[in-house]
Amino acid sequence: MKQILAKYTKEQVKKAGNIKAIFFDVDGVLSEGKIIYDETGKEIKNFNVKDGQIISHLRKAGIITGAISGRESGATTKRCAELKIDFCHQGILDKASTFEKLVQHYKLKSKEVAFIGDDINDLVVFRLAGLSVCPADTFQYIKDRVDLVTLTKGGNGVLREVADLVLSARGEFEKILEA
Repeated sequence: MKQILAKYTKEQVKKAGNIKAIFFDVDGVLSEGKIIYDETGKEIKNFNVKDGQIISHLRKAGIITGAISGRESGATTKRCAELKIDFCHQGILDKASTFEKLVQHYKLKSKEVAFIGDDINDLVVFRLAGLSVCPADTFQYIKDRVDLVTLTKGGNGVLREVADLVLSARGEFEKILEA
């Protein structure tokens, strides 16, 4: 869709058009990056429904989705299961190795994978991904090392913004709107 693609450079649209999978961090991407504990110690996270809404459309378009998170969280497990995300790897210290194993597992090329992250532990994966993305509210030194900085802040539809770009660049978005 031209309206969506107009926000991006030709190079970003070209890279997005090659994407067959979107891998993402969780804290600071799907959530605002805040960790809230109730009085019993139970972790509470705030997820955006706009991110969740697009997952089924990505699946129908044949785009693989999955989380690679440095933290382990029951809330993340529940959200990923609810959305039927293809995989949810948590407690990952070596995100680059996990990224490479997933690329092989799904028979992809690195250039066919978008990765959305927001912090230092994501930098090495940015260098591997075909389209590296971070939210608008991350640190400048992270923004300086990615292909795309979203207009959206973490936890406010970052995945949705990237998915809309990828689906549009692949010519799939119009089909979704018409269905």
